[in-house]
Amino acid sequence: MYVYVDYVTEIIKLFIIVVLSTQFAYGCTILLLERIMLDYYDLAVYRPATTIFQKITNTFQKGMFGSGYYIFTKIGKYNWFVRKILYLLSLIVQGVLSIIIYYILAWLVDLIFGLII
Repeated sequence: MYVYVDYVTEIIKLFIIVVLSTQFAYGCTILLLERIMLDYYDLAVYRPATTIFQKITNTFQKGMFGSGYYIFTKIGKYNWFVRKILYLLSLIVQGVLSIIIYYILAWLVDLIFGLII
């Protein structure tokens, strides 16, 4: 079985889609479930991370789920209604930015792997 450049570019693009959509989906669950998801994130992150395993786990958690937690903690000082509206607006912006980032990164992947052929 041969691995073609087209397959590699598609796998890279799918990885980008998975990361961006996971960030957005976790943000949507924070919007709906709020404290439950924030507590889950707190349980999954080691503070302070001392071993290599803990550091790898923290990197994975922050890379896959960190944006929603970060945004929500920044707007956590407002009352419930304002916090929900601000977070909904930030999710809309994050969704649009995720689409833009995907197209830019997909173009770069096609450009880089297009030069190989």
